[in-house]
Amino acid sequence: MTYREYITTTAKRFGLDNADIALLLANQAKTIPDPDADVDTTTAKRALVAEFATLLPLANISEGGMSVTWNIDAIKMWYNTTCDELGIPATASGRPRFRNKSNIW
Repeated sequence: MTYREYITTTAKRFGLDNADIALLLANQAKTIPDPDADVDTTTAKRALVAEFATLLPLANISEGGMSVTWNIDAIKMWYNTTCDELGIPATASGRPRFRNKSNIW
């Protein structure tokens, strides 16, 4: 399996089309210089996580009798699980951050 095939298969679950996948591969050209090379899944996952903000749908679509919605919780779960697996911080996780502001006074 090549990087292109792996990323295409994974990204299709998020509703990305071929143009989005080509953009993702272009943005990650330093990480994946040859998309047709044999895949190293860790490298492919790092590229997907790096482009995660572009994977998220911008809005739910509702037109007439047709509606398209996204399971944002499932997408976040994939992202958090992948970040944990790779040992990198989940910066787009939506988890609340607590900061110590007690020394402001």
